[in-house]
Amino acid sequence: MNPTDLELAFGQVLNLDLPQIVMTMILALVLGLTVAMVYRFSISGRVISSTMQASLVLLATIGAMVMMVIGNNIARAFSLVGALAIIRFRTRLRSPWDITFVFFSLAVGIACGVLAYRVAVVGTLIISLSAMALQVIPMGLPKGTVHLLRCDLAAYQGTESEMIKVLERHITRRWLMEARSLRFGETLSYRYRVILKDDAEIETMLRELSDVEGVERVVLDASEEMAGRTD
Repeated sequence: MNPTDLELAFGQVLNLDLPQIVMTMILALVLGLTVAMVYRFSISGRVISSTMQASLVLLATIGAMVMMVIGNNIARAFSLVGALAIIRFRTRLRSPWDITFVFFSLAVGIACGVLAYRVAVVGTLIISLSAMALQVIPMGLPKGTVHLLRCDLAAYQGTESEMIKVLERHITRRWLMEARSLRFGETLSYRYRVILKDDAEIETMLRELSDVEGVERVVLDASEEMAGRTD
C-alpha cells in the first residue's frame, strides 16, 4: 500500500499556514464572545455564572483548534473520541437553554476549524437573532421569573384552601412539582414552580403565607427567566 492509498483511507491533517491559523482562532474567539453575550442577554433575569460565560468563549476556540488538528484524518478523529471517553463530565447544566448554548458555541468552533467561515458567521448571526427574538415573542405562556416555592403545612389543620387563596392573589401561574407527607404524616409539603404577578411583592406574599394558621415553613428560591418556556 503506497502513501496515497493511506491518505485516501485515513485522510490527512489540514496543511494550514500561520496566517490561516491565526485568522481561524481570532474568528472563533470573536464569535465565541458573541455567543456569550447573547447568552447573557437571553437570561438577564438570572444570576449569571462567569465560569459559564468564559466556557462558551473558550469552547469555540477549542473546537476550532481541535478541528484543525484532526482535519479529515479518520484515525485522529477516533483517537479524540477515545480520549474524551476517558474523561467523566460531572458538571450539571442548569437548564436545556444552557445546553443549547454549549452546543451553539461548539458548533461555531467546528465551523471555524474546518474553514467554513461564512457558515460560522451567518449561522451565529441567525441563531443569535433567533435567541433574542424568543425573549420578545410570546410563546403562549406568561413572561417572568420562575421561582421555586415550598410550603409546609400541618396536616391536621386542613389549611390548603387558605394557602391557595394567598397564592392566587400574588401568582399568575403555578405548577405543582411535588406533594408529600413528612414526620409520619403530621406535615404536608408542597413544592411549586411559580410566576409572580409582581416580584416586588415577594415579601408581602411570604408574610401572608406565614400568617396562615398551620403553615410551618415557606421557602422561595429564584430559578430562571422565562419567556414562554417551561423547560
